[in-house]
Order: sequence, then C-alpha cells, then structure tokens
Amino acid sequence: MLGRRELLLGLPLLAAAGGALALTPRNRLNLLNGKELEKLVPLEFAGWHVTPSNAVILPEAQEGSLAAQLYSQTVSRLYLSETDLPVMMVIAYGDTQSDQLQLHRPEVCYTAVGFEISESRKVVLPVAPPPDTLPARELVATSNDRIEPILYWTRIGDYLPASGNEQRLLKLRTEMRGYLADGALIRLSTVVPEPTPESFATLQRFAKAMLDATDPLGLPALVGRPVAAAILEQRG
Repeated sequence: MLGRRELLLGLPLLAAAGGALALTPRNRLNLLNGKELEKLVPLEFAGWHVTPSNAVILPEAQEGSLAAQLYSQTVSRLYLSETDLPVMMVIAYGDTQSDQLQLHRPEVCYTAVGFEISESRKVVLPVAPPPDTLPARELVATSNDRIEPILYWTRIGDYLPASGNEQRLLKLRTEMRGYLADGALIRLSTVVPEPTPESFATLQRFAKAMLDATDPLGLPALVGRPVAAAILEQRG
C-alpha cells in the first residue's frame, strides 16, 4: 500500500494528468468545409478587378517550412480600380490552430522581411449592422523603398481576435471547450507615398465590398458564423 507521503506527492501529478486530459481536444471545427479559397472571392466586384502581380508579401511556404505546415490554402491578389487605390489581398487558411501551429500576424511576417511596423491600432469594421461588427487592426509597414498601410483581421473558429494576446487566449478557450478550430488571416494593404486616413478608408471600403461579394457558403471561413449570418441577412 502507498504511504501517506507517497499519496500526498502523487495527488498533484494525478490532478495535472486529469487537467491535461480535460484540455485534450476531441473534436474539430472547420468552417471552410473542403471549399477552395480561390473560388470564394470573385475576381471582380464593386469596381475592383484582379491584375497579375508579384508585389504581394507572402509567408514563405517552401516545402517543410513552418508556413507550409501552418497554412493549408493561401490566396494572393492585386485588385485595381479606376477610382480607388490598388489593394493587395492575402487570405491564408490553416485547418488546425494548435500550440505549434498558430496564425502569423503581419507584425511578425513583415518584420521578418525587413519592415518596421508603426501606428498599430485596433479598429472595428462596420461590415454588418451592430452589434455584429468585425474587429480588425490597422498598421503601417515601412521599408527603405516602400510604405504599406495594412488592414487585417484573424479568425479562430468563430472568434475574431484583434491582438496576439487575444489570439492565444481564444485558442486556449476553444481547447478548453474540447475542440481544435481552424483559422484564417485576411490581410489587405496598399502602397502610398505617405499613409493618410484615406488610405485606410480605401482598405475598409474594399473589405466591406469584398465580404459582400464573397460566396455565402464560404463567408463563415473569413469572418466566423455569427458575423457571416449578419452580413447575409443584410444582403436580403
């Protein structure tokens, strides 16, 4: 039989094992449902149209790299407009968000290729009637020869974390509820001589127009089910 000392020493280990078992996800939440990102967002909408470009900054996704493991699908496009600034769009989707594989926010990937990040702030995009707004973040990324205003948001399951800390907390919340969620990063940017309020206003207009034009079956993969439902209800 175990002595009292051995029993007392063993109780914390049993509690830790029990806690680890309780936090082990048993289910998956996948809002893309096997669809192809390339087919979700039209090539032309609201006066914008796609043109070929190699100017878009992308996660390095060579075979075996962390980005290749993290993102199962990515889409990058340059949209031009006769009346608005050009907009570079990147959508990166990962079918699993875990401790090892988490969405890379632009603050990380831009810094990694030599940009300096400034003017980071949280914003709310009015893509649907309140309270179903979309939390996002605006940044300015600057290199020796390029100034890039950026608007982006991330999704983990139905959550829309607006910071790295929120992202980690919400990932933990999904695990505590017993499931592994998929995730998506949607990044919009342009290149300007100097960032202005109008630069970000253009990106916000594009975001709303893009979501309004997205295939209804794929919209939850970009903004989660609650916000997607509000956008679709607004469409009528």
